[in-house]
Amino acid sequence: MKVEITSAWGFSDTELRHAMNCAFSDYVVPMHLSEEAFAFVLRQRGLDRDASRVALVAGRIEAIWLMGLRRDCAYLISSGTSPGNRRQGIAARLAADCLAGLRSGGAQRFRTEVIIGNTRAFELYRSLGMKVLRTLDCYDIPEPAMAGQSHPVREVRWEEIRQAAADLCDVRPSWQNSSAAINAVADGVRCWAVSDAQGLAGYAAVMQDNGSLAQISVRHDRRSQGIGTSLIAACHTGGTMRFVNVDSASEDLRGFMAALKAVRTVRQYELEMTL
Repeated sequence: MKVEITSAWGFSDTELRHAMNCAFSDYVVPMHLSEEAFAFVLRQRGLDRDASRVALVAGRIEAIWLMGLRRDCAYLISSGTSPGNRRQGIAARLAADCLAGLRSGGAQRFRTEVIIGNTRAFELYRSLGMKVLRTLDCYDIPEPAMAGQSHPVREVRWEEIRQAAADLCDVRPSWQNSSAAINAVADGVRCWAVSDAQGLAGYAAVMQDNGSLAQISVRHDRRSQGIGTSLIAACHTGGTMRFVNVDSASEDLRGFMAALKAVRTVRQYELEMTL
């Protein structure tokens, strides 16, 4: 079987989306992104077609390594191989070609996440020289039991709070929840804030595309006063709200999730390597 490795330049969003959906079609929980959802993910995570790679078999995309690039750091947005073409070394070839391209392009770091328990993917990343940076938790937050908010919450635009939010956020968000990601899709983000005489006391940012919580933080001197709970009550739309890739080392965030009776669903490793 002849496999051609090439950059993703020249391939449409539709072609890349079909390839990704196919690669995840036989998972226990299959992934099937719509055109709109896929376009949002690419904007949010900073797709760079030149840095990304696809594997072609008979002219058809059978495997992908889609890369995001911000300054000197690259991030693996999505990778996968169609079910009928696995265990043939295609992923390793994509990775090698992709990393070589990143190095020649001046990138200095490469980062991704992998679900704990996905041994095959983890071993591939380890073979590339990647190391575990931290453990990330994913949560489902139930609808708050409280009927209202104990603090006045107002909806704001991200641009209004972006600078102050950076000062409040003391736990580094993952790539897809970072301020750079929110900046890229600011028109698709809803934000809520609590203010006091000193300025921004707390904020929450939610991705409209899927209703997931991207960031939430409360100023240190105003913590344990119900501000975080008021923000959740304001931005929660019912059912469960997802909060993904939360730094497991943060005692404050762990305690806040416990107080909300949030359910941890998945744990991931955040991996990084120097290029």
